[in-house]
Amino acid sequence: VALLHGVNGLYKGTYIGKFTTLHHDVTGDVYAIDNTTVYIEGFNYDGEAPDAYFFAGNKDYTPSNRGFIIPNERGNTEVLGPYRNQNLVLKFPKTKKGQRSLSDVKWISVWCRRFAIDFGHVKIPLDMPLPQSQETTGLQSDNPVVRSSAVSIVDTDTFRLDDFTFDGTVQDAIFVMGSGDAEASGTQVPDEKGNLTPLRKYNKKTILLPIPPEVLGQPIQYIGVWSPSAGMLASVTFDPNALIPPSVQSLP
Repeated sequence: VALLHGVNGLYKGTYIGKFTTLHHDVTGDVYAIDNTTVYIEGFNYDGEAPDAYFFAGNKDYTPSNRGFIIPNERGNTEVLGPYRNQNLVLKFPKTKKGQRSLSDVKWISVWCRRFAIDFGHVKIPLDMPLPQSQETTGLQSDNPVVRSSAVSIVDTDTFRLDDFTFDGTVQDAIFVMGSGDAEASGTQVPDEKGNLTPLRKYNKKTILLPIPPEVLGQPIQYIGVWSPSAGMLASVTFDPNALIPPSVQSLP
């Protein structure tokens, strides 16, 4: 899995483009965090219109009233107030048509519904590569018992192990990750509590593991349970070229 870096060394997702500035000082750079989440960097809007919203549609590439409201950064659909150089994370809503996403819209606008005026918009490119979490098969070992139903890279900061089980019989076992040979010891991954101590017993527990800061930005090809005395107990591999979402917590 490739952890890419953007402008100023910080990966923010796939760059969509800049808002055109048409009215009310609308500006901002828009990124796709994943198919249902966008990040707007440096958003400006004077807040003086009576009925303006973040709005998206797919009728054609010209914004119109044919579309739906994208909730603001607080998750509500109130009329937009003023913004001054703010960074926002917006989640697409679920409507009567189901979960809306970047895949089914052609533009995002700051749109005034009362007067049907586009204050500024960004067009969504066709076939734009969208980051998405990567899920692979579960860990599997019978001696010692190491199992999980699935393993995922959620975002640039986080692994998830679903239904993780470990019998604890190898007393120096730890989580490791790396690029290259999946039999190698790699870099130690802290447990779900941030500890670097050997693993305790687990019984079908779904856990989130932090990706160590010293390897952020490096490709991830495997994660596993490894022991200095017994070697790799179980591991799974990932596509090193996959594009994954940035961690929302890491965004400015």
